[in-house]
Amino acid sequence: MSYLLRSMLFIPGNNEKFIVKAATCEADAIIFDLEDSVPPSEESKARILLRQYLETDMFEGKQIFLRVNELETESLLRDMELLGIGKIMGIVSPKVCSVADINRFEALLMEQEVRNGFPIGKFKLLPLIETAAAVVNVQKIAGGSKRIIALLLGGEDYLDSVWGEHLEPPQALETARSMVVMAARMNGLLPIDTPYLDLKNEVGFVAEETKSHALGFAGILLVTPNQIPWAHCCYSPTREEVEHAEAVLNAVREAQKAGGSIAKLNGKMIGPPMRKRAEKVLMLEELIRNKAGKAQ
Repeated sequence: MSYLLRSMLFIPGNNEKFIVKAATCEADAIIFDLEDSVPPSEESKARILLRQYLETDMFEGKQIFLRVNELETESLLRDMELLGIGKIMGIVSPKVCSVADINRFEALLMEQEVRNGFPIGKFKLLPLIETAAAVVNVQKIAGGSKRIIALLLGGEDYLDSVWGEHLEPPQALETARSMVVMAARMNGLLPIDTPYLDLKNEVGFVAEETKSHALGFAGILLVTPNQIPWAHCCYSPTREEVEHAEAVLNAVREAQKAGGSIAKLNGKMIGPPMRKRAEKVLMLEELIRNKAGKAQ
């Protein structure tokens, strides 16, 4: 998976001040929201603002997504028209519960590609897994389209759907988190964790997202730019991890040069899982370096 999505920042599409600030933020991806954070009376304004700014070069080089409205709404059809701008990578689709929902969103994306003369497959799909039904069906959803690059966990709506409490730590999310990670990883997708809503609590954020990273998540949804550096800290390999990964692969190469079948590092055997893990660490580190290079 060649996408870097450690931090995915939601920006309300009707807030011009936030839109302008987003152009200079360090988030790996920006999600312009046309759903939850925008009142119905402000939707038209949001689309006008986003079109105005996305038609400029302000967001050049950034990964831009739209969170659109739900299926069966007139708002969704108006949202999809913004894809004609061409600078949007894809959509975050809310309330996806089944493969049938994925198929319908995919048809809408293809319609925009054909209408605007874009290559088929240009627009990516990032389903929000935010209900009990979606979690139960998450494996089928993850494999429902080649457009899907990530699964996004919407924790608050999920907790509401199961009558769960958002405790510290949020025990009701444990099963959903594990299932989203497994479904995503088995399909070559990136699992993205739900927002951490205690917005000024850096200690709590780092503690919870360190656990999420250990569980297999690749990044987190954010609702404030203040959390971007915290997310990058949690979801980036440390210097020690990079050095260890390099040492593992060097040991493997040296063993192969010597004609041996078993590599060792510090007296310990290196099995295939250790080698694969090292390769993944260095692949992620390369993506991070490439992003930093483009920003200079």
